[in-house]
Amino acid sequence: MSTIFVTGHRNPDMDSIAAAISYSALKNELDSGNHYIPVALGPLNTQSHAMLESLGLPDPLFVKDVYSRVSAVYRKPTLTVAPDDPVYELVNMYNQNNPSVVPIMDGSVFKGLLSIDEINRYFLRENMDSRPVYDILLKNIPRVIKGFFLKKCSQDMVHGPIMVGAMDYKVFCHRLAGCPEKPILVVGNRQDHIRAAFKEQLPGIILTGMDEDSLQSIDTSEYDGFVYVSHEDTAETIRLLRLSVAVAGLLVRHSGIRVTDDMLFESAKGMLLDSGVRGLPVFSHEDGSFVGFITRRCFLTQPRQKIIMVDHNEAMQSVQGIEDAEIVEIVDHHRLDAPKTRTPISIMASPVGSTCTIVYDQYRRYDVAMDGSMARLVLAGITSDTVMLKSPTTTMLDRHAVDDICSRFGIDYEAFCKDLFSHGSSLSSLDEVKAVSSDFKIYDECGVRFGIGQVEVTTFSDIGEVKERYIRALEQMKRTEKLEWTMLLVTNVMSEESLLITTEYRKCYKLLYEQKEDGVYSLPGVLSRKKQLLPEITRVLG
Repeated sequence: MSTIFVTGHRNPDMDSIAAAISYSALKNELDSGNHYIPVALGPLNTQSHAMLESLGLPDPLFVKDVYSRVSAVYRKPTLTVAPDDPVYELVNMYNQNNPSVVPIMDGSVFKGLLSIDEINRYFLRENMDSRPVYDILLKNIPRVIKGFFLKKCSQDMVHGPIMVGAMDYKVFCHRLAGCPEKPILVVGNRQDHIRAAFKEQLPGIILTGMDEDSLQSIDTSEYDGFVYVSHEDTAETIRLLRLSVAVAGLLVRHSGIRVTDDMLFESAKGMLLDSGVRGLPVFSHEDGSFVGFITRRCFLTQPRQKIIMVDHNEAMQSVQGIEDAEIVEIVDHHRLDAPKTRTPISIMASPVGSTCTIVYDQYRRYDVAMDGSMARLVLAGITSDTVMLKSPTTTMLDRHAVDDICSRFGIDYEAFCKDLFSHGSSLSSLDEVKAVSSDFKIYDECGVRFGIGQVEVTTFSDIGEVKERYIRALEQMKRTEKLEWTMLLVTNVMSEESLLITTEYRKCYKLLYEQKEDGVYSLPGVLSRKKQLLPEITRVLG
């Protein structure tokens, strides 16, 4: 099952939020094989938040971006080893599962990532010119070699090369005397060899092929090392003894190489390739705990978040990282300038007043019943975007959707509109930065990048008091987004007119609107940014 984000545009308005939520609900009804989640690309405006709260609906999930991240590709460990575990257990893991890497965990504490390279290096090192020396934990010997301790020593670990006492006694004594380090002896029932080993205080002796009578004759009272009785033959005992080494001894540490689960896919891929190792550990960006690992296999295919774009289709108005995503559908009522997709997709675009009108039509097309909350949410989206059906963008389809919803659910539309727009207010009661950014759209026309925000109010009486504040906010938005011109369309939903607050721009003199004062223009009858204001701005720039 794939998770598919249904998202409106940046700085979402009521139509964008309502369309994302209602279309997600429809898709979840129609497609049980995927999970559709409505998301928001910014904070909700007052109107949207109030409507969702009144309907008992949660706010959509906030999504900052959809860049591919390590969290989508890292592997959770199914096999782990403790630092003291014998190499024997690790080798058996590879025989059964062939993992690229195995984490070493001391309880819940990450100690290192052991790869097949370290294991190969261990066995290669054993077969180099110099005689290998082993650090063997006593507790690992019975875990690997069937047998029992005849005597334990005070040490937990012994150190030394391995010697087999198979040669003539005089040769054995000569070899023992010439050994640079005292060896761990593997020997059969050779009493002279055993007594010599006791005398030399070798770190440990492993006996093979010994019967009960022979064991009873061995006096270990003056010996400080360990004596272990193996049930295996001598050759097998030596093989297994080499595999009793603790896995921590194989680890090559890579200090400073850390990957977090929120790291970008490409960054982590580059870090792994530059490291020269087979795998890197992954830690939680929240609490720093070990969560898994990445290997080169994780980066063979880049995961792409599936997205349905609603109430927009232009990449610059969509979620950051849209270029890394897989667009699977578009539902919109704006002009088309959609990103290029990798495969054919479904596009439902219609020149209606609201995206929610298209969503409403889809519910009817697939004969899916809306519940009361979803119906009111769709109604709010249509009403807000068409300004109570008064905007020039309003079509008969919008009116039909409103009439049908009100009829089916017994909604008094006039009262509904009054309640919906009661959350509008004067400019002085709003935070100017939020007012400018809450429904701000960026355009690129005639080689000019500009942006227009829109806010709904119920009075213009305070415009003179707050104009400078709003112009400063627009100037800040211009710098932040690297634009040449920024504007705010302030729409009075009660009187069906707007004011345009604008930053200075060299072609402002071309605007056909009456200039009330510096930076403020009167737009009688203008309610739609898309259908009424944008064509005038495009004309001025042409």
